[in-house]
Amino acid sequence: MPDYFDGNSVYRKTSIRRALLVSSILVCVFVMSTANAQVFRYKQDGSVTYGDYVPTSGLDAGHSVLNNQGVVLKQVKSREEHREARRKEQEAKVLRLRDKTLLRTFTEEEDLTRTRDDRLGLVDGHIARLGDRVRIAKENLVSMDQRIREAESSKGIGKAPSDFYAEKTRLKNKIANTWVLIDSKAAERKKIATKFEADLVRYRRLKNGGGSNF
Repeated sequence: MPDYFDGNSVYRKTSIRRALLVSSILVCVFVMSTANAQVFRYKQDGSVTYGDYVPTSGLDAGHSVLNNQGVVLKQVKSREEHREARRKEQEAKVLRLRDKTLLRTFTEEEDLTRTRDDRLGLVDGHIARLGDRVRIAKENLVSMDQRIREAESSKGIGKAPSDFYAEKTRLKNKIANTWVLIDSKAAERKKIATKFEADLVRYRRLKNGGGSNF
């Protein structure tokens, strides 16, 4: 062995190199972990709060995940936002189904307007018949009032036959109930007209290339 070889010196140099290598690795790990560190931003008691985790009490309110430069990496929706997103998704699904049905049911715009007019015509006919019922009941009520006055003129007020008064009450109730039906049918007519008007607008838009993607 050459006399210039120093085992202790070589060992010390090797140890130093290993120590430097380990230190470098640790520094790299630290830097990488720092670079990948995440910060959570959430609201607590109405104030924006930052932390290394989101408390259980704040999970339903949603939060943001940021890196150490403050860049948003991920946005976690709140429970209310998830609920709203599901609602909008369901509405969009219903609209797509409605559009498909609209186009499959009516080949031409005239088919839609004809169907609308037929539906409205049925309701109008029902309202007209109810109106006739009111008119007839009013005529009978006038006749009954006349009979009651004639009977009371000889027997006294309130002395007409009891069935006269009962019939007068029945006719009044019939008129009142029929008006309720007329009002109900009028509301139904308005609802049908409004729906078909919206369908007509939508149909024209779909035919012109707008609207849902099927």
